[in-house]
Amino acid sequence: MTTIRQPFEFENWYHVFNHARGNDNIFDSEKEYQLFLKLTLKYIGNIAQIYAYCLMPNHFHFLVRIKEFALPPKFTGKHETDYISHQWGTLQNTYTKKKNYRTGKRGGIFCQSINRNLITSEEYLQKAIVYIHNNPVRHGFCTTPGNWRFSSFNAIISTGDTNIERDEVLSWFENRENFIQYHQSNADDYFAEKFGLK
Repeated sequence: MTTIRQPFEFENWYHVFNHARGNDNIFDSEKEYQLFLKLTLKYIGNIAQIYAYCLMPNHFHFLVRIKEFALPPKFTGKHETDYISHQWGTLQNTYTKKKNYRTGKRGGIFCQSINRNLITSEEYLQKAIVYIHNNPVRHGFCTTPGNWRFSSFNAIISTGDTNIERDEVLSWFENRENFIQYHQSNADDYFAEKFGLK
């Protein structure tokens, strides 16, 4: 059965996610996590602002806002939506090829094409960030979001260089202290169910 996915549109916010096929992992080493983040900046950084992410061994989550951009010449005549989906596909395909080359395996790693939920309210936006960062806690990999190295949580509460839209994210929580407190509230369980977060 074909899954009908809502098209990406300029200036909209999306919770973007995908999962590994079967029982395989997407990431088996720190190098692989870092490679995927590097490829994300290369292929997604030109079409979207990134506000939060979390990479887990067998799935990932991003919170992004689609930018307005001009289509590259080779995509002239196509819709921007096609190019946005193409970039997410290129990210996954490039990562898959690099991992397969290194491990000697063949075939796909990811489930179908990218999944996305349109974020339709400020409440959803805020709670999606908390949900994304608390994913490793929910899955038993750590006890607090700050203990998981492969998410944007620590980049947001730090003052170091980052490609995450840190200042805007913190403004949604008023300040850094509230941001941390919201993540400790465990309210994300309720919102995961309410908003259908994966």
